[in-house]
Amino acid sequence: LKFGAEMAVPMSVGRLDCEDADEGRLRLELEGGGAIEARAVVLAAGARYRRLDVDGLERFEGRGISYWASPIEARMARGQEVLLVGGGNSAGQAAVFLSEHAKRVRVLVRRPLEETMSQYLIDRIAAAANIEVIVGASVTGLAGAESLERVRWQGPQGKVEEPVRHLFLFIGADPASGWLDGCGVERERGFVATGDTIPPDALESRTIWRHRRPAPLETSVPGVFAIGDVRAGSVKRVGAAIGEGAAVVAQIHAHLAATRTARADGADRAVGLTATGQPVQRLALSGAARVRG
Repeated sequence: LKFGAEMAVPMSVGRLDCEDADEGRLRLELEGGGAIEARAVVLAAGARYRRLDVDGLERFEGRGISYWASPIEARMARGQEVLLVGGGNSAGQAAVFLSEHAKRVRVLVRRPLEETMSQYLIDRIAAAANIEVIVGASVTGLAGAESLERVRWQGPQGKVEEPVRHLFLFIGADPASGWLDGCGVERERGFVATGDTIPPDALESRTIWRHRRPAPLETSVPGVFAIGDVRAGSVKRVGAAIGEGAAVVAQIHAHLAATRTARADGADRAVGLTATGQPVQRLALSGAARVRG
């Protein structure tokens, strides 16, 4: 591996101890016993897409069932009938995108879109002649040999079974963030908040935030960063996660440099990070408000 990186496989983290984060010390407690201390931690635990409780679902994942709608899936569905399950904004965006390629997109939802989706997406769906929204419907069965061939669902008109080779599921995701409980990392519905998305009141308990705001990918705990699907507001795409992984490196270096500067100054200065992750010094307001590195 390059850059002196080390990998520990298999190893699971049970808890993140952030008690001394203001002093630049973080501690990862391992499930098998022992601990790892660090000056910075990057959360890249991802999220698990929610699945339908339908027999045979796993057999057709990647063979007709998708949890995303990229140009690849759009090409495969060109000129064909498509079913999409989900009523959130991600589902709405996918339905609009797929409608530009598929013969017809039927969206199965439990509740009216007005209760779960932004109005601008509802308007775009209504304007698309080949998108049909079926309220009060849910998938009940799947069938096929090597790949998905037929889908059964229960709707307002009773039981329906039709030939469908492309089923898209946008019913949410559960972030792998439960192990952060008790650490003070701010979360939104389980997803880790970073940068300007962190509510101001979530920063009040730590002295360092009196002098600077978190970097764009930094959490409410100094030195703890989040990238990829576990991060609130992320695009939930591989390419985006890779980009965040590259961007967070500079922010980590800036954080470590800021910590070293604060230590060298005898904690007489609080060191912040700009929006681009570059360190900038700010005088501490008082002796009581000094930041220790």
